Amino acid sequence: MYIKDIFFSYQGEGPWVGYPQIFLRLYGCNIHCAYCDEPDFAHQRETVTPEQVMARLSPLLEKKPHSISVTGGEPLLQVDALKELIPLFPIPAYLETNGTLPRHLESVVDLFTYFSVDYKPGFDREFMEFMSILANRPNVYVKWVLTPDFPIMDLKKLVKTVEAVAKNLPFVIQPVTPFGTIKRGASVAEIDRAFQFAKQCLPDVRVIPQTHKYMGVK
Repeated sequence: MYIKDIFFSYQGEGPWVGYPQIFLRLYGCNIHCAYCDEPDFAHQRETVTPEQVMARLSPLLEKKPHSISVTGGEPLLQVDALKELIPLFPIPAYLETNGTLPRHLESVVDLFTYFSVDYKPGFDREFMEFMSILANRPNVYVKWVLTPDFPIMDLKKLVKTVEAVAKNLPFVIQPVTPFGTIKRGASVAEIDRAFQFAKQCLPDVRVIPQTHKYMGVK
């Protein structure tokens, strides 16, 4: 399998923010967001076996992590490797995914306990299929990265899509952290506008930034 890094830190996003975790960051993604803070650089890629991953994970278990976050990149590009690796985990697995590969999810969904699912504009059909697989599972939330100057019609489409397939799940608005071509974050007015609009249709809306950026940790 292809990885970028293995490390211990604290979850910086979503409802489980602040929980200690081991992070297994996989290499490669099927889409490339302008604000991505983990772009693919070939020199960062390591080729490892599941056994080698476990050898590096094991010392980090002494820190008593809540779970192991399998993140990226997009982890679901490597489902065959995940089928071998995750059964070796001694603690729950936490999937961080862009929500665009529903068929890949189907083959590994039972291996994970926690699910952080991004909504990506332009992948509405894939997102709906993805969330239909997770609809009756606990420990799932949807995340939307709020960029500045977002079109209100795009947000309307997003909220209606989430309402149709994941209405009762936590919906996290994550104000973008400036990176790459994104030079500024959303304003307070933009954050409030997005929250108030989403709250009209969804029962559990929260605004949670990338707190690990403020803490200065990975």
